[in-house]
Amino acid sequence: MKISIKDSAPCEKVLTVAVAQDLIREEYNQFFEHIQKDARVPGFRPGKAPLEVLQSHYRDQAREKVQERLISRTFHEAVEEKQIEFLGSPRIRQVEFTDEKLTYEALIEVRPAIKVGKYKGLWAERKAVEVKPEETEDALGRIRESLAKFSAVEDRPVALGDFLVADFTCSVDGKQVESRNDDWFELREEEFLKGFSPQLVGIKPGEEREVQIQFPEKFSRKEWVGKTGVFKLKAKELKEKKLAPLDDDLAKETGEFEKLEDLRTHLRNQIESEKNRQAEIEFENKLLDSLLKETRFEVPKGVVERRLVALLENAAQSLYKQQVPKEVIEKELVSLSEKLRPEAEKQVRLSFLLDAIAKKEKLEPQEADFEAKFKELGSRHRQPSETVKKYYGEHPEAKESLGMQILNERVIQLIKDNAQK
Repeated sequence: MKISIKDSAPCEKVLTVAVAQDLIREEYNQFFEHIQKDARVPGFRPGKAPLEVLQSHYRDQAREKVQERLISRTFHEAVEEKQIEFLGSPRIRQVEFTDEKLTYEALIEVRPAIKVGKYKGLWAERKAVEVKPEETEDALGRIRESLAKFSAVEDRPVALGDFLVADFTCSVDGKQVESRNDDWFELREEEFLKGFSPQLVGIKPGEEREVQIQFPEKFSRKEWVGKTGVFKLKAKELKEKKLAPLDDDLAKETGEFEKLEDLRTHLRNQIESEKNRQAEIEFENKLLDSLLKETRFEVPKGVVERRLVALLENAAQSLYKQQVPKEVIEKELVSLSEKLRPEAEKQVRLSFLLDAIAKKEKLEPQEADFEAKFKELGSRHRQPSETVKKYYGEHPEAKESLGMQILNERVIQLIKDNAQK
């Protein structure tokens, strides 16, 4: 077998392989030996046809199978001999195959050559965290809302600020698109579907009313944007919301605190913790942006494409969970493809660079790192850490991926620890 290699583009090589006749003959012999026992040929009992008859009857099938097996076998032998670490799957082209010879080209992607630039002493702004009193009060307000009581009102019609329980149908372009029973409507002055609530003011339980609105530009069902929705409602109940007083009883009702001030302190600490987490994420992202500017290199196009596909699949899943129609999702993904491409390339570039830094620093995931990650994953998914450990022990590829995640986290921490203060 003859092998030659040449660069065709950044992160791309062409492997040319020429297979000798003796290997071709060997594969043909193995093919016919494998099928001879059970081969069915007209005029012969199963497994009794002479070899030359088999060779004639199964010639096309043999040629296809032998070519497939030879390319697979010799490609892997070639990359092993030349010690090439390739990414993804090879693209096989320029195949010439006869009984005497087989030649082909394999287009393969390889890891980029990276000359690591500065990664210690980087600088990024770290935001100072402040919790304003009104933020804590807003959080208290949300708790009051969650613990609000609703009482039925029968001696007056519906007004803004009330809740209306009603059955309704919605039609667009004369076609009914939605129907619900016992749905709750909060009548508000400021609302997403502008003009909806004012048309319900004055209705009483038992009455029916038709409401028409125009769906806004940011409505989730894109096919309805700008169209008129016709809602036919039958009022069933009027509910008045009453908020709990802002006192110690409110704290007790949460089941965790005795005093309002204890609840207020807890909420303030929660807000501060979340703000610190977000500030740390922003700081980290800015450092990584600086890191990418320090080291320039090409990235494999195929790896970027695969990352883009993963991002699009995540976006599609998110839209699907929002019950967006399939045809709308497909249209969204077309426009999202180009928008997400720079992010896909950035993620791929960062992944290769973090790996290069890990190698330069001679970092390897240790067993203690895995144990800590098993505990973290167990806590997050409410599973015993031993169950998580067993899963990764039975799935080597998943454990290898987890090891890469651990390494990335260690490199990022190293960059943060060595950032300018």
